[in-house]
Amino acid sequence: MLRFASDIVFFAQRPEITDWLTPVWLLSVGIAAGFVLAIFMLIKLAVLQKIPLFNSVDTKTAKYHVLSLLLAAFYVVLFLFYYRWQYGTLAVDKDLIFALAFVIPLCLLVGYGAWRLVSKSMAGETWSFATEGFLGWMNRIGIVFLIFAVLGAVLAPFNGFGIVKFVDDPGEMMASLARLPFAGSQVVEMKVPPSPIDHSGDTAQLKFSGAELVGISIKTDQQIEVSTEPITPETSRNLVYDIEANEEPIVVAKNFARLGEQNYDTFYVNNLGATAANVRIEVRTAPVIPQVAIIPVAAIIVVMIYLFYMLFCVLAPKVAAIALSTFKTEVSQPLYLLVAVIGMAFVVASIFIPYNTFGEDIKLYKDSGLTLIRVLAIFTAIWAASKSVAEEIEGRTALTVLSKPVGRRQFIFGKFSGITLAIGLLFIVLGLWFVIWTSYKPIYDGRETSQKVKEWSQCFTEATYIIPAIFLCFLEVVVFVAISVSLSTRFGILPNFLICFAIYILGHLTPMMVQSDLVEFAPVVTFSNLIAVIFPVLDHFDVRAAVNNNELVPPQYLGWAIIYTFLYGTIAMLLSLVLFEDRDLA
Repeated sequence: MLRFASDIVFFAQRPEITDWLTPVWLLSVGIAAGFVLAIFMLIKLAVLQKIPLFNSVDTKTAKYHVLSLLLAAFYVVLFLFYYRWQYGTLAVDKDLIFALAFVIPLCLLVGYGAWRLVSKSMAGETWSFATEGFLGWMNRIGIVFLIFAVLGAVLAPFNGFGIVKFVDDPGEMMASLARLPFAGSQVVEMKVPPSPIDHSGDTAQLKFSGAELVGISIKTDQQIEVSTEPITPETSRNLVYDIEANEEPIVVAKNFARLGEQNYDTFYVNNLGATAANVRIEVRTAPVIPQVAIIPVAAIIVVMIYLFYMLFCVLAPKVAAIALSTFKTEVSQPLYLLVAVIGMAFVVASIFIPYNTFGEDIKLYKDSGLTLIRVLAIFTAIWAASKSVAEEIEGRTALTVLSKPVGRRQFIFGKFSGITLAIGLLFIVLGLWFVIWTSYKPIYDGRETSQKVKEWSQCFTEATYIIPAIFLCFLEVVVFVAISVSLSTRFGILPNFLICFAIYILGHLTPMMVQSDLVEFAPVVTFSNLIAVIFPVLDHFDVRAAVNNNELVPPQYLGWAIIYTFLYGTIAMLLSLVLFEDRDLA
């Protein structure tokens, strides 16, 4: 603790602090960029709401549906262009189908919601729900990270004025960010006839910078020579790769490529075999600082949060009104603040706990932090559902709400949405706080074991690779929100807690029961299958193995987790409608 306090006092004297805060600064730039883009989006909406060509589309006419579908189709086409540019093909495969399964519904949502957002009637509403409630809190978070990002850029050229420096060279990082769209893979396939003696090589055009090279992959069915210079007797043999025929590609990593930092545009290939060679050369590049990729990802996530919340408000106004009221009520509860403070305090205190794992403390730190955030969020969700649904039904408050032009379905979905927004805010706050301190954990452990962190990229990897795990924890809690809201239509807070606790235990034990040695015992098989069908398989949301090994969770896995959450949440909400439909509120 004393050593940590000395870090806080003597910022400028410790480069470890810059290693800690550089990943935080990159994340801050992404969040700040998304926040600024969201503000510009609001300004654009305010302008369009004053233009008669856009603000006069009536939602009850066929014109509204036609324009909405055209706008959705336009966004789908943009995505297809991006997909082809990113992967070099539009072949209909499982990856493209899986991506379109998400993109098409989202584009339809944006298409229909956009015309409502620019309608004249929304002129006063847009600004209100963009500055209060959930987005009001998002604005505060965005401002904090914007200030941090600006301070980091301002302090770096002056070496932190001898006080603190968040990042060493933000200009170099922005240069790498500008190169990010040009990174990726370039592939050339060619047929090379047997080469005569003293042949300089058949050419393949591949433009890349040696400084940005990640690796070169070469596949051939004949023995070949490959070089970035014309192959002559005077050519340095260090620049000529002798590749044997192989069914699998030969991968030449950057540290073995023996290339300089300059730009290259041509490969020269000599075929040493007796027949024509089929050659495939792939060059993979990345910016000099590849970690800058988190900036556009974070910015897109922030913009999507703003956009989809506003679309939710205009497409389901009655549900959104109940959700906003529920959100404000839950966030203002003392328990909500207490849970946030406990979570933040535990995240910081856990850094200094000796786990006695022989240099693997950070794995237990990440595991315990994720578990704590998940458990605290589930506890808050169950408490909020019981207080917001069960007590309003028992206290006749729900009867007062339903006496207005609000149906039972809108009431239930509004409560579910409001609690989910409150839990989402809790995850954003605790998740970002956890990411910040996970970036510091390698530095603290390195000093305790006399193995200092060599580069800030190690802190970046440890911190950012837990973000998908935090998102999966949020999806798991959303399932419990749906279950708890369903139970709250009939039960009070104590039965709700007991049932959800049993579901949590059984949901995490199901894979172990199915794979146990008793799997051939008929009662165990029947019971395990019954649990797997009725209760959610919560092990789908647990990726601690990937987190501990610093492996990035694939986007496809996150997509399937979203689908699973949507399907199970839909079933739970339908059950809640059935239970609430004939509930006597009087």
